Amino acid sequence: MRQMIGGKSRRGQSLLEFVLILPLIFLVFVNIVNFGAFFYSWIVICNASRTGVQYMVLGGSSINNPTPASPALIQSLIKTEDVLSLINSAGVSVTTCIDNKSSGSDVYRSYLLASTTSACTTGVADPEPSYYVVATVDVTYTFQPLIALWEFPALKIHATLPPTTIHKKAVMRML
Repeated sequence: MRQMIGGKSRRGQSLLEFVLILPLIFLVFVNIVNFGAFFYSWIVICNASRTGVQYMVLGGSSINNPTPASPALIQSLIKTEDVLSLINSAGVSVTTCIDNKSSGSDVYRSYLLASTTSACTTGVADPEPSYYVVATVDVTYTFQPLIALWEFPALKIHATLPPTTIHKKAVMRML
């Protein structure tokens, strides 16, 4: 039975409204998925940098590992264990740094300083720099959205999250 309002048929109006709102529902769904993937990637990168610096500080103190952890071992630990669940895990870059401003010297510190592959480029403001060695792990990852839609980069218009660099740095003191 047709509905007649004011002499006009309203048949098909709800179908037309659904067709008009469907692209917006799709866009919201895609952005929810991409934001969830971005948030997950951010958490993984934060945990990877924290795990790397903890292993750097405590690696020589553990029972089954009598030798201190080298920067190459820390980088491979992060790349093979922590970030494997990311979509582009091969694109993760890990930088380790040990800043030795302490006046004391022991075997652990000298081993780490001898095996450090990269120099500290940005120092951390340490209120007591003459007593501690500062270990730093930088993890950088370029996030690519799971569902990429249209973009107009010249106008800075993106239908979803653009590719974004996630960079986390973890710093710990070594006693």
